[in-house]
Amino acid sequence: MHIARRVYNFCVRIPDHLYPFSELIEGKRVRWKTAYDLALARINEVQGFGHYGARLIAYRSFFHILGSFLFIFFATLVSQDLFGSQIALYVLLGMAAFALIYQEFFLQPKTFGQLRLHSVIDVLSWTIPFVIYVSLTIH
Repeated sequence: MHIARRVYNFCVRIPDHLYPFSELIEGKRVRWKTAYDLALARINEVQGFGHYGARLIAYRSFFHILGSFLFIFFATLVSQDLFGSQIALYVLLGMAAFALIYQEFFLQPKTFGQLRLHSVIDVLSWTIPFVIYVSLTIH
């Protein structure tokens, strides 16, 4: 598998491995990835493939917002240290927003069968922190 694909798959699956809630399998409590996989399988069984349910969408959106904050932090450092310009930050955030839109509306539906509503929620959970940050820092 290509290195970029492996890095992408690793990043996409971080929330799966850190799932803090427990699930019951044959009378035994399980956590982490096993619990996440079971929760997703149960939702897919009831609602159909591509559905995540409100609980998993909220959980994954938390990670998107956290990722957005981390991206803003590192983009700020890179734009100031390497480019020495506030405009570079806005360019980096804009490029990230376009990459996210491509990922959420093309890659995720194609790879994971993600529904359009889930894509919209994901894009908003990534880009709203961008918009808030830019509106607070623009002079």
